[in-house]
Amino acid sequence: MNRSNDLPINQHVGQPSPELVREALSQVVSSDGFQASPRLRQFLTYIVEETLSGRSNQIRGKAIAVEVYERRVDGTGGQNLVRVEARRLRRLLHQFYEDQWDGEGVRIFVDPGGYKPRFSYEAKIEDPTSSELKSDNPVGRWRLRQLLPAGLGVIAVAVVFGVWLSQEHRKVLPTTQSIEQAERAALGEQSLTRLQAANLADQARGMFFPVFDVKRQQIALGMFQHAMELDPALSDGYAGSAQVLAILAVLSPDEAQRDDLFNQASEMSGKALELSPADAWANSANGWVLAAKDQPNEALKYARMSVELAPKDGHILDLAGITAIMANAPALAAEVSNPERPRSGSGRFGARNIWGVSQLMLGNYEDVIDAFQGAPAAGAPVSAPSLLFQAVAQDLLGNSEQAQRLVNEMRKTWPEFPSEFLAERIFQNDGATRNAVFETLKKY
Repeated sequence: MNRSNDLPINQHVGQPSPELVREALSQVVSSDGFQASPRLRQFLTYIVEETLSGRSNQIRGKAIAVEVYERRVDGTGGQNLVRVEARRLRRLLHQFYEDQWDGEGVRIFVDPGGYKPRFSYEAKIEDPTSSELKSDNPVGRWRLRQLLPAGLGVIAVAVVFGVWLSQEHRKVLPTTQSIEQAERAALGEQSLTRLQAANLADQARGMFFPVFDVKRQQIALGMFQHAMELDPALSDGYAGSAQVLAILAVLSPDEAQRDDLFNQASEMSGKALELSPADAWANSANGWVLAAKDQPNEALKYARMSVELAPKDGHILDLAGITAIMANAPALAAEVSNPERPRSGSGRFGARNIWGVSQLMLGNYEDVIDAFQGAPAAGAPVSAPSLLFQAVAQDLLGNSEQAQRLVNEMRKTWPEFPSEFLAERIFQNDGATRNAVFETLKKY
């Protein structure tokens, strides 16, 4: 199946689902060849996750050099390294599929001349994603009757029984699926509507950054609300709604509206915890709501708990990170956003921003500049806050010209951005950083 990868994978008819692609990726990177090459594991994981997130057009040599190989943006050395490593990656992939692949499921390709992956798919008859032929699907039952002559009834029964037996067998025996894949499979067994709601909420949580993009947050809120409508007993929609409502409250200059949004956010996070008290997202969303409402001690308790529950989930780490920033716990923010920390799922761009802000709070000003300057090459959005925080760091390092340039660029590009207002809200418990922002704005 040679298809374009310019759209998110789930927009291509007949393409494998993100869950199946991630399962295939897990099998590849856990093989002996990739286990011996950590950087190639990161390379392949990065380009696959970018494609699944709909950002395949942003997969470039510069971005890979920065994100995977930690090279600086300037110069061509990083891109030359990426070209060499890409050849190694293709050889290792080819070797894996020659030696260990059984010809079924998803195969990952990285074609010469670029870095965007593509995926071929050979469905297995017992694959639960082949829903047309499932015994509980009326359309599938009709198709089965139409496809099989009457004389093959015994074979049909044997096939259906074999599928059922295989499913029952998988329930008993441990598998190599990731926890996320197992959760999705379990949701599908409960209800396809529940699976649809969970997938919708998962897509919406990938829109968390840029945090200060109100229109983006409103779109995400609508998706979370639809997830709640699809399955009112699933906590994901409530947790997602809570995190967005808290953001909108922070951004609201109207006190009455802000209080109303906070009340709604508290109601949503409370409902998420009621439905799933041990769910990492429910706990992290509640922590974020408490931080936004200026209850730092309680907020940090839930943030830390969520990290313990899901120590590699990128979105959970991001929520814990911004909670820690608003609660004046920069060490925790740095811990969960550290570029060396293993992460999965969404959250890559948020982690960069959180790391930069945590370093500003900790006084590591050169690290602040490195974090935010690498954003464009990595395909991360450049925002008014990222320019502002760079300007503050440059000013504190005595680089007045650079600070002036950054403030000018911020004011020219985002003339309506409420810098002082948001600095007051973000650093509500960190007077030193708040004052440094105010001084920079006043000076330039």
